[in-house]
Amino acid sequence: MEEPVKKLIGFAMTVFSFLVEPAFCQTLETEPKTVYGYAFVTPGVVTGDGASATLALGAGAEGLIKGGLGASADVGYLFFPRDGFGSGVGMFSPGVLYQFHTRRKTVPFVTGGYTLAFRQGAYSLFHFGGGVNHWFSNRWGIRVEGRDHIDPHYPEYNFLQFRVGFLFR
Repeated sequence: MEEPVKKLIGFAMTVFSFLVEPAFCQTLETEPKTVYGYAFVTPGVVTGDGASATLALGAGAEGLIKGGLGASADVGYLFFPRDGFGSGVGMFSPGVLYQFHTRRKTVPFVTGGYTLAFRQGAYSLFHFGGGVNHWFSNRWGIRVEGRDHIDPHYPEYNFLQFRVGFLFR
């Protein structure tokens, strides 16, 4: 594995471990957050023949269906900073998620699903990942997530993201 990828994964795992720990030590909330939106910024890297830095901006929504099981969809714009903002692609990612401890302020989750990348044509990927939602109040919070997009035809290519965003309801 390439050095920038190792650093990104190590950083994401460290942040994730510090954020997940408090989820298991909190008192219960009266009402779980069942439907909410989020906006995010995403530094990332595409790996394969080499490593290329990326940046994405986007927004989405999630809703719980039963217990911790839910559905999500987000849309974003991905570009390579060295090539400029106009060289990017659109990304649409519907998926499923499972949240642990939905009645707490800090809610760990796992997610997976389909990603459609589009510009002049369309390209199919699938994604998986996990993260933490932390609610400061009933109306807003922050979201930290790691996500990997994989091409089913070329699994040696990965698009790794470290997402940071704001939650709102």
